[in-house]
Amino acid sequence: MPVEIEQFMCRSDNFGVLVHDPRSGQTAIIDAPEEAPILAAIQRTGWTPTMILTTHHHVDHVEANLALKERFKLRIIGPEAEQAKIPGIDETVEEGSVVHLGDERVDVIATPGHTAGHVSYHLPASKVAFTADTLFALGCGRLFECKPPVMYESLKKLAALPAETVIYCGHEYTLSNARFALTVDPTNSALKERTARIEALRADGKPTLPTTIGEELSTNPFLRWHDPAIRKHLGMEKASDADVFAEIRKRKDNF
Repeated sequence: MPVEIEQFMCRSDNFGVLVHDPRSGQTAIIDAPEEAPILAAIQRTGWTPTMILTTHHHVDHVEANLALKERFKLRIIGPEAEQAKIPGIDETVEEGSVVHLGDERVDVIATPGHTAGHVSYHLPASKVAFTADTLFALGCGRLFECKPPVMYESLKKLAALPAETVIYCGHEYTLSNARFALTVDPTNSALKERTARIEALRADGKPTLPTTIGEELSTNPFLRWHDPAIRKHLGMEKASDADVFAEIRKRKDNF
């Protein structure tokens, strides 16, 4: 039986997520951007949280850690490389670590780039992953603490997940990402169609997430460094994949 997931908005554009294992009754919160929306989701679902799975140390992902820990006596799990910056952390994880949500296995994938210790969480049995600020729908995180080759290697790991893997990201950035994607991949018909769907969703005030690895591989330029049309458009036909990625990230920074 797959996990049940409740996604909701926090702050101005953060996503909050509850992940519930119906067999054990255990519930994880993926990051803690803001207390009030998380409490509302807990009340709405009736799920009592038992842990927070923290992806990275930025305040818009950990602000409610201490308040939720005091209220629910839950465990806070997060990346070992950032433990000094994560409020209330009880347990650290790194590449290859395994956490259990009831009987559900949660594999930890080190995905540095946005921050130096960022991790993502993959639930292979339920075919879902939580990538926070590493992989966005049609984008990737800004490189605050690492150079482009580091993020490139992290994205390669996520791109190698099964195509049907459902991806939950940290922010509602998809419309802006789509508009940028069209500037580097203007002939991609799948991207044009997806952009139209995204524009309609946002016009109705609806979220654009979750996405899937398969959808990102066909439309997200940050995973399409190998694509001949993008390389030609950038004038980088003979460049390395890592250099193509770096150029796309540079252009997004200036978009």
